[in-house]
Amino acid sequence: MKNDNEEIMALSHLVKASTNEMMKLNASLQESEQRYKSLFDHNPDLIYSMDLAGVITSVNASLTRLLGYRQQEVLKTSAITYVLEADQLSVINCFNQTIHERPQSFTAKLFHKKGYTLEFCITNLPIIVNGEVVGVYGIGKNVTKQKEAEEKIAHLAFHDLLTGLPNRNLFEQHLDKCLRKTVEAGEKTAVIFIDLDQFKMVNESLGHQAGDQFLKYAAKQMKKRIGRQSMLSRYAGDEFMLVINGLSGAEEAGRISRKLSEALAVPLSYHGQEFVLTASMGISIYPDDGLTSDVLIKNAGFALHRAKEKGRGEWEFFKGEMNEFKVERLTMESFLRHAISKDELSLYFQPQISLDDGKVIALEALVRWNHPRLGIVSPGLFIPLAEETGLIGHIGRWVLNEACRQLKKWHETINSELSISVNVSGRQFQKLDFVYEVKEALQRSKIDPRFLHLELTESMMVENVQYGINIMRELKELGIKISIDDFGTGYSSLSYLKDFPIDILKIDQSFIRNLSKSDHNSTDAAIVRAIITMCKGLSVTALAEGVETKQQLLVLKDYGCDHVQGFFIGKPVCAAEVENLFHTYHTKSS
Repeated sequence: MKNDNEEIMALSHLVKASTNEMMKLNASLQESEQRYKSLFDHNPDLIYSMDLAGVITSVNASLTRLLGYRQQEVLKTSAITYVLEADQLSVINCFNQTIHERPQSFTAKLFHKKGYTLEFCITNLPIIVNGEVVGVYGIGKNVTKQKEAEEKIAHLAFHDLLTGLPNRNLFEQHLDKCLRKTVEAGEKTAVIFIDLDQFKMVNESLGHQAGDQFLKYAAKQMKKRIGRQSMLSRYAGDEFMLVINGLSGAEEAGRISRKLSEALAVPLSYHGQEFVLTASMGISIYPDDGLTSDVLIKNAGFALHRAKEKGRGEWEFFKGEMNEFKVERLTMESFLRHAISKDELSLYFQPQISLDDGKVIALEALVRWNHPRLGIVSPGLFIPLAEETGLIGHIGRWVLNEACRQLKKWHETINSELSISVNVSGRQFQKLDFVYEVKEALQRSKIDPRFLHLELTESMMVENVQYGINIMRELKELGIKISIDDFGTGYSSLSYLKDFPIDILKIDQSFIRNLSKSDHNSTDAAIVRAIITMCKGLSVTALAEGVETKQQLLVLKDYGCDHVQGFFIGKPVCAAEVENLFHTYHTKSS
């Protein structure tokens, strides 16, 4: 009897312990369920579940908010019906992969209840119960605005914002393709370099808005006179470039040049006045005048120079003899080779300010050349020449060392937190010892590396993406900051940007010029906002260059731009004037 009671007592304790364990387990399950429900219900991204047939079994509140459907309208319907037809096949393939326990990520456009589509980045995850897949979870992030911004910016890689024409990048790619086809067909290809006459006078007398109207009109008129086998592009400023393939002979290029002149001769009415445009043109022919796109463009430029010497509205074929323009370039090259040793180069500095407090945070170093015979030579002339001849490596190294040396001096006399920004050329960046040159400049000047900003152009970076990324990482390891210059004017793949280890993105001045306080819906405004938004998403500083008016400054501040530079902020000044400029700005902002 005693044994029976002991057994009953032991059994009672066992049952009580089991009950306690069950209660703890139930409490744990309830807590897990509540955590899951909270994650499901309050997630800002849409979440839904499907059975193995792709039928929706549950949705969260974000899905109904983002797509406009009520929960009852969506449940027990096929998920594929909400997907744009063009995306359905890839979505189905991803679903099939997921039910075989292979999670998938993809983008797709989903229908809003009102009929329009939104783009989502969706991740499919298998629902596994007792070791078996019983359904699929879908988690979707709305990327519509991001994609729209990317598409707008990506379009700029190949088209001129003002005229809508192909830009330099697209033109040069098209010319390369034309030359390959011409070789196969045994025909000729013409390159016509077009420069509007006295356009600078239009800008100076009537203003940049008038200049923009003239450029758009010229593009429109010339486009009417070219055939399907031609491409007209806005090459730079008031320069246009035309490629014509499938020519039987050079005389056909001459006829087209006359047609372009006739098209421009149609009067343009501006503010009640009539203006007639003229253009000078230089023509080079493949294969007579060159076998590569670079040579053909260069020779068309030589011919253009000869045409301009003849007067307005003239056109000229390239001729092989050494012309005066070539002689001038050879003379300038000879002088440039001795510019450093003869102490003819100097640095000017343009301030960059923070829009938070209006104080100068950095100076961009700009090289200037003052030759005793040629006088002040425009950087637009000698920098391309230095690039072409390989002298840019020596000049770039001098600029880097001089900028660092000067910064060290200012750290000791003006402000220990001031940064210096130095432009890096394509050839300089491609040199195998470039990183060593930077390291050497830092060691020689003894400046803190974080105060050195190196400016790289976007076109430079996409020529060899992986090489560029590797070099930038090496530079970042030194502690310096990386800036991408002229953003938006030639970027061939926006997707690369997120992989570049950059600190600063400079918005090109061509997008800043027409910013207006009264017009926030212009294309320029939309692009600038998109770039600034993208910078914030990438944790990159947005710096707008070319700020020339107070209105532009206020608009950029409204848009959340971080830093600005331009003539309104301050023109480039010599080193001796920097201290005055610095004190003036900091007194004004304090």
